[in-house]
Amino acid sequence: MPQELNVSAFPSDAAHFSNNTDQFGFDAELHQSGKNKAPLFHFHDFYEFVIYLGKEPARYRLLDQEYEINFGDIVRCDLLDEHMWLIQDNEQHMRFSVGLTFNFVMSCSTKSDNLIQIFSRNGNSYPVLHLGSLDIHKYIDLINAFQECTLEHGKMVFQLGILHQMLAYLQDDFLRFNSGGAPLTRQDNLVCELINYINLHIGEDLSLKTLGRVTNYNPTYLSRTFKSITRSTLKLYIDEKRINAATLLMGKGTPLTEIAMEVGFQNYCTFYNTFRRVMGMSPEHYVRIQGSGEKDSRRLVPWQGSGG
Repeated sequence: MPQELNVSAFPSDAAHFSNNTDQFGFDAELHQSGKNKAPLFHFHDFYEFVIYLGKEPARYRLLDQEYEINFGDIVRCDLLDEHMWLIQDNEQHMRFSVGLTFNFVMSCSTKSDNLIQIFSRNGNSYPVLHLGSLDIHKYIDLINAFQECTLEHGKMVFQLGILHQMLAYLQDDFLRFNSGGAPLTRQDNLVCELINYINLHIGEDLSLKTLGRVTNYNPTYLSRTFKSITRSTLKLYIDEKRINAATLLMGKGTPLTEIAMEVGFQNYCTFYNTFRRVMGMSPEHYVRIQGSGEKDSRRLVPWQGSGG
């Protein structure tokens, strides 16, 4: 008997999940009812894949081309590629959309499995993997598990595990259409090394000179390579990581001047200006919002929802 998505487990509105941590970011959303939330040509600075489970075919536009999408197709989108779903409502076009930061995808990659290639516009099957109704069932199992998790503790770990499994399936299915694939390059490994070092030493000196010394690479080459792979400057990345770490400490009631020093800023003025630039508000305002329980729409990950 064909397996189905357990739609009865979802509320009437699209179920929305998101995770903001000091190291990784993802956004996952099931679109099953209501209007298409992004009925316009748009782009974003994270990778995206969409598992299409609609009863009716849909049209998808990427750059200057349109594609017909059917049940069992998986659509992938590279960083900054302009795209949109050419549908008005979600009733007949159910889909599970996942956005993943570069850091997240790199953290799941190994020397033999370069997961960045899944989203590369150079692949033979970009942007659509046509899996069909049989091969899509393993993804449906994972979507159901993602939604139905009832753990009181460890739920985020469970959800991260589900996304890791989805990427493993995607890698396997991708290589069936793109034999051989592309191994991690020296530049990929260098960026992964940088990201790991920065996350582990966020409160220490992370100047280009220091990063060059610990990686044995020329600082200029480091800066250029990081930007070419991630499309973000090293300084911006480090600033965002430090502000992420600062917000976690704010939740513990640590004085702001101590927080500034602990996350690597040499003085409070620099911390204040960086926090305001990244978060759009002062540290003091952020603390007041958190203390009052007032919700704010700004996120510490570089997107505002997967947009699907």
